[in-house]
Amino acid sequence: MSDYTIEQLAQMLYQKMEDAGYRKGTDKTKWREVVMAEKLGHMAYATISSGKDSEFYGSDAITEDGLAEYKTITIEDKHLRNLNGEKKKNGNQYAAYNVVGVYNGYNGNRDKAHDKYSQIDHYFGVFYKEKCLKVIKVKRSEVIRQLETNYWAYVAKGKKGTTNCNQVRVSLADTHLYEEVYAN
Repeated sequence: MSDYTIEQLAQMLYQKMEDAGYRKGTDKTKWREVVMAEKLGHMAYATISSGKDSEFYGSDAITEDGLAEYKTITIEDKHLRNLNGEKKKNGNQYAAYNVVGVYNGYNGNRDKAHDKYSQIDHYFGVFYKEKCLKVIKVKRSEVIRQLETNYWAYVAKGKKGTTNCNQVRVSLADTHLYEEVYAN
C-alpha cells in the first residue's frame, strides 16, 4: 500500500466498484453499503439511491425477504473498548457503544417515509479504519418509534429546523432492540 498515494488507492476503489457495476461507488458511503451487502448476502443497488419515487424508496439493497436500509458509522481507537465491552482497571465495564443511523427526509415527507421504513429492514454497520466490524439489524418498530419522536419534536418547534439528520440511536447494551447479524 505504501507504494500508492491516497488518490491512487481511491481511484482503484472507484474503478473496482465501477467494474462491479456500481456507479459513483465512492460517493458518500456507497462503498460501505456494498461491503455490508456482501457480508449479509444482500444485493446493493448499483446507484447511490433507489430514488424517492421508486417502489424501493428508503432502501439501499434487496434481501431474500424484502428490502434493506443501511446506515454506517465509523469509530476511532477510543471507541473500541466500548464496542467490545472491555473492563476498566477497577473491574467495571465501559459503557456500551451507541450505534447511530442518520435518516434524511423523514420530517419533510413523513407519511411516505413512515410507510416505507415500516416495511423494510434496517441495518447499522460499524466500521473501524474502513473495516466492517459489526452489523446490527435494528427492529423496525424501534426505528419508527425514534423517527416519530424526532418528528413530533420537529412539529412542536413550529416546523422550524431541518428535515435532515434525524438520528436513530441504539445502545449495544439494549440487545432487545436489535439482532447482531455480523461480527468481525
